[in-house]
Amino acid sequence: MRTIVTAKSRGRAEAAEEMADRTYIHGYSSEEQQRLIEQAHYWHELLTLGDLNYRQGESLLEIGCAAGATLGVLGTAFAGLRLAGIDLEARQIDFARQHLASLGLLDVDLRVADARQLPWSEWAFDHVYIMWLLEHVDEADGEAILRRAFRVLKPGGTITVTEPDYTAIRIYPESEDYEYLHQALLDLFRWNGNAIAGRILGALLVAVGFEEVRSAALGFHFFTQAGDHGLRRHIDYLSRFIEPAIPQMLAFLGRDEARLRKGLEFFRSVPDQPRGSLTQVVYRARAKRPPVASV
Repeated sequence: MRTIVTAKSRGRAEAAEEMADRTYIHGYSSEEQQRLIEQAHYWHELLTLGDLNYRQGESLLEIGCAAGATLGVLGTAFAGLRLAGIDLEARQIDFARQHLASLGLLDVDLRVADARQLPWSEWAFDHVYIMWLLEHVDEADGEAILRRAFRVLKPGGTITVTEPDYTAIRIYPESEDYEYLHQALLDLFRWNGNAIAGRILGALLVAVGFEEVRSAALGFHFFTQAGDHGLRRHIDYLSRFIEPAIPQMLAFLGRDEARLRKGLEFFRSVPDQPRGSLTQVVYRARAKRPPVASV
């Protein structure tokens, strides 16, 4: 049989090849895995736990669990929660098993698979948790992941999703070098993800079929003041997030390394400025799968 390659099929093939070349922008080194552990602990009070009220015996799936950092926070905070996690990268799951075991969380169902094809049956979980995942996929894939999440949730089950808006990372004083770095970060996520994933969370959850959807923009603002090291801690946290992405800014965007490094240097100097400040916006959405209609 002769295969006819149409413009449409050729476009899909090219898109598949392009996606195969794309990788998680921070890589899978041991340093990155440790950064994820530290990141989860940094956010656990500010954001991760939030208003969650999981109960003993309930089941929770984290989609995109990576190194198991957030699962570790959730499993420690909510004793008796039955945990599961999925990630596309086997190295992350291997690390997650070790990390969770070190916390005494031994009976965790961890799997290597595509989040768009979850290997669990319908109605398998009471809760789904997603954090810092949809920023790494495009809008269509983000919707596909949420549809799969809807499928594995029990009727009345909850989903909690936390994602950023990278356009809203602002600093004072302003700097052309930092703006160059910031724009490169946005372009990298636009090429390999979704820089504004948080903005569309509520609408995506509604489109998928969730009910009681709530989505809030949470602002975090830090500024220079005596005795308060919040600004420096957050600048250090974001610097450790941004710096590992610079090699991809060079390789895939063709940016100037010297300017990127100068931008990062200025960013790190913000806590030393007499009126230094930083603002970041993160979106957190919660929703429920509708109950089964009574007959």
